[in-house]
Amino acid sequence: GGSSAYLLGTDNQGRDMLSTILYGGRISILVGIAAVFLGMLLGVTLGVISGYFGGLTDTIIMRIADVQLTIPGILIGRAALPLELREEFAIYVVIVAIGLTDWPQFARVARGATLVEAEKEYVQAAKLIGLPKFTIILRHILPNTLRPVLVIATIGHALAIIAEATLSFLGQGIPPTTPSLGTLIRVGNEFL
Repeated sequence: GGSSAYLLGTDNQGRDMLSTILYGGRISILVGIAAVFLGMLLGVTLGVISGYFGGLTDTIIMRIADVQLTIPGILIGRAALPLELREEFAIYVVIVAIGLTDWPQFARVARGATLVEAEKEYVQAAKLIGLPKFTIILRHILPNTLRPVLVIATIGHALAIIAEATLSFLGQGIPPTTPSLGTLIRVGNEFL
């Protein structure tokens, strides 16, 4: 016996499922945006530094990125949060865990774009007139590397939402008292 007041029905406690899904989607999108922003900030910074300075700096940063790529993000998310702190800091830990696992993709794209931009004539002219290196990076190279990075960010946002939902489904992400897409899937899984 359904009701037109609750289009998707109610859960076992009588709460409207449509409003719960909308609220949970809001939290998942927020976690995704924050995690991508953190990964993009860290990755672009390290990628531009790596590509512009090259040499030993490039080698060290890119080897750290290679090691980071071998560690699954879900594993970091599960290991990052002790159970006694789960209620208080869960959203922040999930954001940091997902952001720290996503930075190598941004670093690689930013490094590649920086290598291309550093060889262009306007950058060579800026070096020739004696502009400081960080001024060249901030004014000339960084704005021109953001286009490909934003493409990766849109894909990364969807993957961050999936990672958050996976962690919440496993019981390691957002606390069960806060609705998120993964928590709703876990609760719905009990009825299958």
